[in-house]
Amino acid sequence: MKLLSYNIQACIGSRHYSDYLFGIRKQIAHSPVKDRTLRKIGSFISGFDIVCLQELDLGGRRGGFSSQFDALKKISGFRFGAAQTTRIIPGVSQHGNAIFSRYPIDEVEEYRLPGRMKGRGLLVCTIKGHTVANTHLSLYAKMQVRQLELISEVLQGREKTILAGDFNCRSAHPTIRNFATRSGLDLITGNTTNTYPSWKPTSDIDHIFVSRTIPYKKPEVLDVRLSDHLPLQTEFELLDQ
Repeated sequence: MKLLSYNIQACIGSRHYSDYLFGIRKQIAHSPVKDRTLRKIGSFISGFDIVCLQELDLGGRRGGFSSQFDALKKISGFRFGAAQTTRIIPGVSQHGNAIFSRYPIDEVEEYRLPGRMKGRGLLVCTIKGHTVANTHLSLYAKMQVRQLELISEVLQGREKTILAGDFNCRSAHPTIRNFATRSGLDLITGNTTNTYPSWKPTSDIDHIFVSRTIPYKKPEVLDVRLSDHLPLQTEFELLDQ
């Protein structure tokens, strides 16, 4: 089973630090370039079995008032999927997370993560008896601690769990290490899986955690530059239900 985790930056497609400043219009308005990037992302993710995406626009102005989740589901050919709205900025954007699957999704759970600024979430799907969770944490260390405490509580006791997402925190940081210990999940990404920024990756802030009972292959960072993050892929062996 091939799994992908990818922060797609709402298809803005930043390619340099200067794009954050000089490309500010892309943060608040739609453009044909975003449509082209969306189609490329949809085609790219079609090669996987389960895909965890962060930072989609689910219907805001910067996404052309249409859901990038719906468009990506159609382009990629996934039959099953779930989306979570995490933050709405009226008239501008509708932030969210998504999980796509080749296999039926039996249950969907959504959790709001605590934080000084609201808008972070955890999306959990049950797929073939496995828990697949997708998250996007705050930029602030103190908030990350609280958010990971909640995630640990939600996932506690689930024997076959895969957690992926943008954690905005490096693997060597005590926050991530403490979470791995507390949750009982193995962190399989590290300082060899730098994903940010995509044009000069020096930070491992996108991660994958897995239950110790699930066999997996070493994760890889893919050189696909359609966002300010690079995507992560790995392969798991699905266990009998």
